[in-house]
Amino acid sequence: MNPSPRGATLAGLVAILFWSTSVGVLRSTTEALGPTGAPAILFTLASVLLWPTRTAPRDIPRPYLWLGATLFVGYELCFALSLGYARSRAEALEVGMVNYLWPSLTVLCSVLAARQRLNATLLAGLAIALGGVIAATSPASGFSPTRFFHNLAANPLSYGLALLGAVVWSLYSTCTRHLAGGKNGLWLFMTLSAVAFWALHALQGGAPPMRWSPATVGLVIFSGLSVTLAYGLWNTGVLHGNLHALGLAANATPLLSALFASVLLSTTLPGIFWLGAAMVATGSLLAGLGARRRAGA
Repeated sequence: MNPSPRGATLAGLVAILFWSTSVGVLRSTTEALGPTGAPAILFTLASVLLWPTRTAPRDIPRPYLWLGATLFVGYELCFALSLGYARSRAEALEVGMVNYLWPSLTVLCSVLAARQRLNATLLAGLAIALGGVIAATSPASGFSPTRFFHNLAANPLSYGLALLGAVVWSLYSTCTRHLAGGKNGLWLFMTLSAVAFWALHALQGGAPPMRWSPATVGLVIFSGLSVTLAYGLWNTGVLHGNLHALGLAANATPLLSALFASVLLSTTLPGIFWLGAAMVATGSLLAGLGARRRAGA
């Protein structure tokens, strides 16, 4: 039995809150369990929790099954490893902000997929979002584009994976909208992600040992529940809720993520970082408004 549109929309809104904790909880578990071990355990737990919602692979449209699975697993690898290989908690927050270019890029992909022309509002939104990422990586003294490129050169793996992940998730979102046919492939995609992380963990030579403690167990349980609820509730919202309302609310994710991550990681963020997060959110909103204006033209 499918939920009502109002209930599904509410589920999607709650999912945004859980999704906003992803940077903080994933980085925290990574520090105890390693950059590959932590996501392997979290996605395994999420797969177990999502078992009751599973859809048989034969019921999923074949184009979505193959393309959706590839993009979903690819994004999770990029996102988790970009945070795991960040050199500090502060850098993990910066890398997380790069990842939040995906809402703007999703709008761009949707417009291109519909063969619509880009307009000034959409392009301005993309520019503001990109400027927000640069601001978030600037020093406390002020806006510095050179600092972003310096960080990128110093740790190309983390920043490169975060940017690639933003592109891949925007493609996945567009793919889901056009190919899923209302079918829920989340459990299968989550399970495949867990398998990919375990394989990567096994192949990684000299991986640091996992440091288990009662606090780590509690963190894993909290993180696993957060990941499960974020993806599960969001999937319900997208399939059955008000996409317009969810799209508008999702634009607040960069700010919420910065707030939750700063608390979970006990990291004080300078004013320029908050300005950058606000610019990323505003840019996403403008890009979405530009796309809707073009669609209604």
